[in-house]
Amino acid sequence: DAGLVMELEDAFWKRNHIDSARIAVTATGLPSAEGVWEVAATAHGLEVRGRQFQKTGLEVNMFERDGDARLEIMRRPGEEYHAAGAFVVDSLSGSIDLDAFNIQVDEEEWILVRPAHVEWDRSTLSAESIEVARLGGDPMSLLAEGKVSREGGSDFRLGVSGLRIEKMLHLAQLEELDAAGQVDLDLSVRGSMESPRIDGVFRVDRPQFGSMELTRADGDVTYRARELRFDLDGLAGEREALRATGTLPVDLALVKSDERMVDSPMRIEVVADSLDAAIALSYLGTLEGVVGTVSGGVSIGGVPSAPAPEGRVTLSDGGWSIEAIGVRHSEVNGTITLQEDRTANIALSAEGNGRSDVTGTILLEPFSDPDLNLQFDFDRFLAVSRADVEGLVSGGFNLTGKYSRPLAEGELTVDEGTIFVDELQRAADIVDLSDPFLFETGLAVDTTTLISQPLFAGLRNPFFDNLRVDVDLSVPRNSWLRSIDSDVEMSGDLLVRYDRRAGDFVLIGELEAVRGSHRVLGRTFELDGGSVLFLGRPGLNPDLNIEASSRIRRQNEPPLNVNALVEGTLVQPAVTLSTGEMGIAEEDLVSYLVFGQPSGANSQVGEIGRRGVVSSAVQGTVTFVGGVLTNQFGSAVFGDFLDYFSVQQSGGQSFGREYFAQTQVEVGKYVGDDLFTVVVLRPTDNSAQNQNAVAGVRVEWALTDDYNVEGFLEDRFLRSGSLSLGSTAGLIENDRIWGVIFFREWGYGQKRNSTEQN
Repeated sequence: DAGLVMELEDAFWKRNHIDSARIAVTATGLPSAEGVWEVAATAHGLEVRGRQFQKTGLEVNMFERDGDARLEIMRRPGEEYHAAGAFVVDSLSGSIDLDAFNIQVDEEEWILVRPAHVEWDRSTLSAESIEVARLGGDPMSLLAEGKVSREGGSDFRLGVSGLRIEKMLHLAQLEELDAAGQVDLDLSVRGSMESPRIDGVFRVDRPQFGSMELTRADGDVTYRARELRFDLDGLAGEREALRATGTLPVDLALVKSDERMVDSPMRIEVVADSLDAAIALSYLGTLEGVVGTVSGGVSIGGVPSAPAPEGRVTLSDGGWSIEAIGVRHSEVNGTITLQEDRTANIALSAEGNGRSDVTGTILLEPFSDPDLNLQFDFDRFLAVSRADVEGLVSGGFNLTGKYSRPLAEGELTVDEGTIFVDELQRAADIVDLSDPFLFETGLAVDTTTLISQPLFAGLRNPFFDNLRVDVDLSVPRNSWLRSIDSDVEMSGDLLVRYDRRAGDFVLIGELEAVRGSHRVLGRTFELDGGSVLFLGRPGLNPDLNIEASSRIRRQNEPPLNVNALVEGTLVQPAVTLSTGEMGIAEEDLVSYLVFGQPSGANSQVGEIGRRGVVSSAVQGTVTFVGGVLTNQFGSAVFGDFLDYFSVQQSGGQSFGREYFAQTQVEVGKYVGDDLFTVVVLRPTDNSAQNQNAVAGVRVEWALTDDYNVEGFLEDRFLRSGSLSLGSTAGLIENDRIWGVIFFREWGYGQKRNSTEQN
């Protein structure tokens, strides 16, 4: 006689794990197995091949190989499994009498309708009346009975009615398959285990797999002599949208087999008639809201190891959304033509939100890792429209290499682009290469790469895991850095290098700051020049070197020019203030920006001084709050219609109607690719001092990459800032003047910004 008690803590075995377990075994008549055996086992935190259970319990009592057992499993509170019965076993045969079997999942319950009997020997497996039913308002039944024999004479039947696929996947803990539908099945097996004859008829109502869904699918299967014949009809409403027929060489013997696929000739025919594109494209999990239809026919011959497809498939009026890049592509049309040499000719185009064309071939050899040779061409195509970046692109790239190691090479131009710096600054993982920036396959390509979040978080397949990118990115004009404080137009060229396997994404190059403004303490500084420099370090966080200036009007003194140098990085910029006048400290410059006077003037005493301090404090608050709010308001309201919006306050000592009367509003808009117009307005000026409501108009034309011309018609004193001369009405007329300025740009060595004016 022997007794054993064993306790386990945090035990592992292959893919299995137990938090804790206790096993107690007693046996008599050892070493023979004919004695009395008693086994009691409990386990907590059990994981078996990826399936998890909170608690399990097993009790077994056996005498002379005849015994009974009871099993209880709890996956979670509210989901429990119970089974109880008797058994007889020996070395070659055995039997099980199942007395009870039930599954409880919250309010749903599956039960064994009547006791069942299963027995086996060396040549035969038989089952008597195994019937399981689901109770309640959504009934289901499963009935299995009959026998299968190694020598022949098998007669086994499986009948299923009302089986919910999604519920079975839940019980098997395979919810990730994302399938659903209600199945009715009648399956019979005859012949021998080595060479069975299988016949089946099935119907699935509302079949769904991922985003694919049909109204109904029904068909039949027949298996004889290692050949499976099938006939499947898929209905959308009452219309047959999909039909598949054919023969497939496969070994379905009911014994162990090393290779189930048989390398013999096969023939499969698939015909689609206005099939919902959401079904055809369901394997692309990144596409949402798919519309359109797919029609055509494909036949597959050859052998399983070397299939030979042939046919043509047409996509009509397709469309889809890609949430990761914030765009919806529409008016997608094209064809895929399959050749017997296992090449697929691709011709697709999208015309909504610009145009995109995909042409080329895919060599399906092997099928699991085809060769790619695709050309992507774009014309003002909306590549991305997210909270942190927007962009239209033109140009193209070629996608080559194996599916498991693709390479994208080409040249792209950003026709219009905006980087919203505030959104980038909120992204804590801006340089996190564990979720790098990706190019989308098909018609959706994030070609600007100016993003802070991963496009396809969680998407794992050989294509994206091993993608490489080598693209020259041109940013000619009308691309902006925008934030609460900045509106900066950029121009230049970048090299985009990316290798996901190496976790390496870099941008190399320099973008010139062409025009714009930057706000410091609520006051607008007009851009004088500078650059945004990408040094090739991972991520999107370039160095800044932007210069801007603002003219502060002073009482009884000439205007003060204050310069702002924006340095640091895109995520953490730093601003340094300076002026050409000697003896003015930085705190005085801050005071000039906020109050319009030096810091010492704010500490004067006396009634006049107190009134001045109060007036300056109120004015400073208005300058700061007004500057921020008006520019944010303008960007929010006019952002879809204008490319540039700026509000400038006078900064004088007076406060009230006169203060706002000297406020200027500048609005700019691209008219075509090379023509930029600016209008300067004084919307609040109601004086009678020869001030014009429209203070000026400028037109800038980029003749070439190096030559520009500017024409203007504006008030005489607009650029000098002498607006206060209007108070001398009658002495100096504020006439209109016009002019033309030619610019040529070139660089020497490391200095990129050099301008010649004629």
